[in-house]
Amino acid sequence: MTNPFRQSRTADVDHDVADTVRAGAGETDSIRNNARSLPTDLGLDPDSAEIPLNPVIPEPGDRIGPYILQEKLGSGVSCFVFRGWDEVNLCPVAIKIVNWANVYDRPAAMRQMRTEAAALARVKHPRVVRFIDFGFDPRWPYIVTEFVEGRPLGELLRSGGALPPEWASYIASQTVEGLGAVWRAGLVHRDIKPDNILIGPNGVAKLIDFGLAMSTALRATNGEAAPELAGTAAYVAPEQAKNASAVDHRADIYSLGVTFYEAITGRLPFEGRNRVQMIFQHLNSQPVAPLERVPGLPPLLSDLCMWMLVKNPDERPQNYEELRQAFDTVMGV
Repeated sequence: MTNPFRQSRTADVDHDVADTVRAGAGETDSIRNNARSLPTDLGLDPDSAEIPLNPVIPEPGDRIGPYILQEKLGSGVSCFVFRGWDEVNLCPVAIKIVNWANVYDRPAAMRQMRTEAAALARVKHPRVVRFIDFGFDPRWPYIVTEFVEGRPLGELLRSGGALPPEWASYIASQTVEGLGAVWRAGLVHRDIKPDNILIGPNGVAKLIDFGLAMSTALRATNGEAAPELAGTAAYVAPEQAKNASAVDHRADIYSLGVTFYEAITGRLPFEGRNRVQMIFQHLNSQPVAPLERVPGLPPLLSDLCMWMLVKNPDERPQNYEELRQAFDTVMGV
């Protein structure tokens, strides 16, 4: 596929392309070095914490550590999310709590929560939800983050369909900024999708939910692991569908490309009746260009989206700088 972004830069400033590639290599080295020291002082040993035999469902009004649960914001298979009140700092917070009733391997769930907290604690950026606390109160392990008034991008798309191209580009561009901080911290998010991008009332986007975040350096240090299944089928990169334990930040670029595609067209690039069908298409099918689904869409915007969705990670944008420059070109910055 012809790449208009690389073509336009080559025509004018060949040295900029080389500088971008060198910068990306340096950033990869930084990722490896930083991720060797993931924080381990979060105050909870998941292997020694006592897990209740009879799970209790959290309810508004319950106290958990120094926080009071106020309102359930959502729930998944293995967790609840509440708005809470921090009685020490006198401010609202968001609290993620394990749903023990739906967890088969409880020690593994404890370790996963601790890993998520450690990952989130590493990333400090205004486009990433801020980590506050991690603890265990005899009933549940919990993660506390800043509370952000707003709605997930997924909710906006489900209720209103495609966004205006300018707004979709602005949200994706902000997400790129957050992802840059995630990658510099030595992490791969591995679950970029509209439901994990929170849009505030002023249009500011924040990345949330680091439950599947992975350290590339720690994976390299620990050696090859058995193939892992992780991610959301509708947004998963081809290489992540094959083995989620062996991916790098370019898998996040692909997932953001799927999210961007959905935001500008109102549809996913691939649709299937089940997870298997969806993954098969990510592995084997070529998406219809956004411009063919939305006549009048700026061609450069469509081209950028298709570039992010290339099957081979070596042919996608390779690093934060290259992706940032591409979005700046589309947005006319």
